[in-house]
Amino acid sequence: MLVLNYYLGYNINNKSYMNKKILLIILGVILIVLGFKSPMLLIFPMWIFVYLFLDKFKLLFGKLPLWLSFISLGVGFGLLTESFAIVENLEVASGDKVLLSPDPFNDLVLSFFYYLFVITTLYFLIKKYSYSKIEVFFLVGVYGVFAEEMGQVFLRIFTVPVFGFIYAIYVVFVYGIFPLLSYMICEDRFESKKQIGLMSKFLIGLFAMFLQWAIYGNFVYNSLNTIL
Repeated sequence: MLVLNYYLGYNINNKSYMNKKILLIILGVILIVLGFKSPMLLIFPMWIFVYLFLDKFKLLFGKLPLWLSFISLGVGFGLLTESFAIVENLEVASGDKVLLSPDPFNDLVLSFFYYLFVITTLYFLIKKYSYSKIEVFFLVGVYGVFAEEMGQVFLRIFTVPVFGFIYAIYVVFVYGIFPLLSYMICEDRFESKKQIGLMSKFLIGLFAMFLQWAIYGNFVYNSLNTIL
């Protein structure tokens, strides 16, 4: 029992903590089942189970250099998210797929470099300035609202107010979860950073995000498309 207690990472005598874990596991399993019908819902149990086994992830990736841990985790969770999107779009007409490429293999190759650019940019931002987990979530999430579908997600907030706003919130979660998970695992290893105002952090962060988006879109994406 003591070995099981150590492996699961919580104190079995703490009933309230146990109850919280059990509820999260049940919720995660329910969302996984729902994910068979709508695969993009799997981003939420991905979030839940990383949280549940956060100490294990920290122990495993703590053996790697910080930059490698953070970037590899970000790209890994990003590609997992992209895989959910690919499965979600399998039965969608080629021209209507919300992916970097309608071909699954090509989409994963393009996405690998896309997530690499996003998470590397975020890594340097966090190394320079003090970002909290919620700030990382919203920074990349808000960036996603503007970047996804070349700004159409943002425009729908005004052209289709109710649906557009709800969909924008959904996009915030899709974009915000994968970097958040990487930061959750690596946060303790970042040294003290420069403290600046919230507005400054977001303006600098969004500028950096859109800069990498422009570089990726104009150079990397176009170059890869000539090869694939």
